[in-house]
Amino acid sequence: MTDILHHVQTFRPGQNTTVYPCTLTTTEQANFGASTCADAGVLPTGLVVPGDKGVPNGMTQTYYKAFGPRIGIAWSPDRAGKTSIRAGWGLFYNPMEQLVLEQFGAEPPFGGSTFLTTTFFNTPFVSQGGSVNPNPFTGILSPKPGTQTDWASFRPMLLYGDFQPKMRTQYTAQYNLTVQRELAKDIVLQLGYVGSQGHRLLASHDINPANPQSCLGIASLANTNAAWVTDGFGNQTTCGQFAEDNSFLIDPTAVAPAGGLVVPYTGNGGGNPTVIPAGTTIGTVAPNGIFLPGLRPYSSPNCNPMSGGGVGSGCPVDGVSIFSNIFAEDTIAASAYNSFQASVQKRFSRGLQLQAAYTWSKSLDWASSFEETVNPFNYKASRALSLFNSAQRFVINYVWAIPAPRYNGFAGKILDDWQISGITQFQSGFPIRIQTQDDNELISSLFFLGAGAPQLTGPLRIQNPKQLQTLTVNGSPQTGRFYINADAFSDPTLGQFATTPRSICCGPGENEWDITVSKRISLSEVKYFQFRADIFNVFNKTQFVNPDGNFSNSTFGQVLQARAPRLVQFALKFYF
Repeated sequence: MTDILHHVQTFRPGQNTTVYPCTLTTTEQANFGASTCADAGVLPTGLVVPGDKGVPNGMTQTYYKAFGPRIGIAWSPDRAGKTSIRAGWGLFYNPMEQLVLEQFGAEPPFGGSTFLTTTFFNTPFVSQGGSVNPNPFTGILSPKPGTQTDWASFRPMLLYGDFQPKMRTQYTAQYNLTVQRELAKDIVLQLGYVGSQGHRLLASHDINPANPQSCLGIASLANTNAAWVTDGFGNQTTCGQFAEDNSFLIDPTAVAPAGGLVVPYTGNGGGNPTVIPAGTTIGTVAPNGIFLPGLRPYSSPNCNPMSGGGVGSGCPVDGVSIFSNIFAEDTIAASAYNSFQASVQKRFSRGLQLQAAYTWSKSLDWASSFEETVNPFNYKASRALSLFNSAQRFVINYVWAIPAPRYNGFAGKILDDWQISGITQFQSGFPIRIQTQDDNELISSLFFLGAGAPQLTGPLRIQNPKQLQTLTVNGSPQTGRFYINADAFSDPTLGQFATTPRSICCGPGENEWDITVSKRISLSEVKYFQFRADIFNVFNKTQFVNPDGNFSNSTFGQVLQARAPRLVQFALKFYF
């Protein structure tokens, strides 16, 4: 997939774009006291576009090794041919959704994409502390290749959907073994084992999460002596949730805390964290102090923190980091599905057609769609029940032509050709996707569905959502229709991920009866009316949907919606 205008971008650590070279406006040169982007510390090293060295139009490699062999076998062990045994295996490849590529639209330098905190609603680019962030939002931009670009105005840049350079085609290995037996001339029983293993599946992950240990170390310094940590402009500060994109200047007189002080980057394109041993006086390794405009590996890729900041240090002189989150798309995930499947089918005879199917299955994956981010430090830690997993499902459908004596004339028009059909299904609930947006992990990584989850501190218990309860959730009493014991959850310890899986089993099941009663009124061999009454959810059973799984919401653990109640509809159709 490519964009014909090449208005897409990706991230390659250490590489500078030559298609849209960085420049400063006259005002920025005066404000920064520097004439070049490099001297001002605002060079967006890592952000590249098609046309830059090694960046193809599709922003990733073209994969040519998608070999998909398949094999199947069928065998009838008896001469009568009433039993059949079938087996199959194959590799199947899956292209990527177009929506994945569309995430790139209107991102720098073709539009604005920033992540700001502690601002006011009416002045979103002015922080509550009074500092002013750049505002790039002037609509969709269409710069021509070679255009000198004011990259500083886009900071801090929030990037979505960046294709990694070595992506490969997603594929699954699918396999099955089934036994089919004719029980009667119009009845067939089938039993089978069906499974699949997904490999190199597409998943989103943050390649620029904040370093939790850096934040904890800075907070420890501020707690020891508030004067040791400022924002670089004379204001004392500390680190905590959602503060990881702030700027920090650690005084030369500060002493590295227990466990050491983690410096998340060292310049030269970003990354390469280092640890200053506990007890070390900062001035002995950084005479002017340590300046950190953001705590992410690529917050400010060319910043040398040990310089103490300033013009020529590679650090943004105004303290505004260059990048916040950089959400990448990569074929890094896997899945596993295994199931027992059984079905009975009765073909239409003697006025009755019937089919019943039962499935007992389990599906595990690292992410059920690209809208879920995996743990940025350990992808496999996100492995849990798939969000679409339903352990058991039974469905029966039927058509019954009501047996009745045939009548002539008007009586036949009324009493003949009545039919009842329907679908009945019983299904266990889907897993509940849980997350927390309180940033106790100290990585400040918010996506559609983030990697952070609340910590389950006791056994999970299912509640009756038909009853109002008051539970203390996240420190506050909440009243609602709880489906789980929400008071058994808490935010994880600062700087750590919870051990709770991203999905817990399971939400409300489904018990649905849908019936149709229909009447055919013949006018000729080919023309007739059909009157039908459709009744959905015949017994008007309350069908709850999954509870709110966001621990940051006041409604966490509560059922907020139900599926449709009993619905009745009538129709009259004319066939000709």
